Amino acid sequence: MSKYKGYIFIFLTALCFSTQEISGKYLAMDKLNAYQINSVAFLIGATILLPFAISDMRKFHIKLKTKDWLYFLLLGVIQVSVGMSLLQEALVFTTPAIVAILVCSNAIMTVPLARIVNKEQFDPRSWIAIIIAAIGIIVIFNPFAGAAGKDAEQHLIGVTLALLGAISIALFNVLATKTIKKYGKAVTNSFSFYLGVLVMFIFMLIFHIPIIKGINGHSFALLVYVGVVVKGLGFFFFLGAMKETSAITATSVFYIKPILVPILMLLIMGEMITTNVLIGTIIIIIASLIIFQIKRINARQNSISAH
Repeated sequence: MSKYKGYIFIFLTALCFSTQEISGKYLAMDKLNAYQINSVAFLIGATILLPFAISDMRKFHIKLKTKDWLYFLLLGVIQVSVGMSLLQEALVFTTPAIVAILVCSNAIMTVPLARIVNKEQFDPRSWIAIIIAAIGIIVIFNPFAGAAGKDAEQHLIGVTLALLGAISIALFNVLATKTIKKYGKAVTNSFSFYLGVLVMFIFMLIFHIPIIKGINGHSFALLVYVGVVVKGLGFFFFLGAMKETSAITATSVFYIKPILVPILMLLIMGEMITTNVLIGTIIIIIASLIIFQIKRINARQNSISAH
């Protein structure tokens, strides 16, 4: 029963996460800037995660030092201030499906980054997935289509921004490994969210970027939805998925999301994805599944050798 409960959590997590880009697209259509959207959404998300973080700190007697806060600040800038802002800005130029699939490809990007940054062991078989994923990204870029004009230019800008955002998220995942192992996901995410939002607020004040201006009833409801459902409930379900299955099995959320987003786009927005995006998505999902399988095999082998 516990196993099935874990799979239910995985699906619910994927469903919550899959609505992020669609909500972001509507917020972009409301003419809100990326910093407005992310600062409010992540502030709500950080506040929802705070009780979990405090509970973990009490349970495991965690005391944070100055260097820990500085590290959380770095993580917040990389993920919230830079990565998520790039992804939100990408939605101005391209579709939620493209942004979602490139975000999910960060699971592949973390492999070489973990080798470079954390000196983690690199499985040579991972090159297969990396090369396949690169082909998928090229197909989504569609550089050989010969298209010109405003739409083609916007597509390229959107894909480039989404790719840079995905790399930022992958870097966050790599750098956050040690704090997650030491303090847990709730502490790491809640405090890095708060500090990332703080940096955005300072940036917005310095450069006179609107913080509240332009937010109406419709956009406020969407911001609350993203904060509560995507950041809050999504994280809660993800923790449940990890608890009932395993950390590696729970990451299958990011292989389900690229399938769900186009379906939700069609149901909610009435939009179909183009053929090249569909093909690119399938290629990247295959690459992600290869990485997923390699991680499972290695985790199983490490578990056997530990005993």
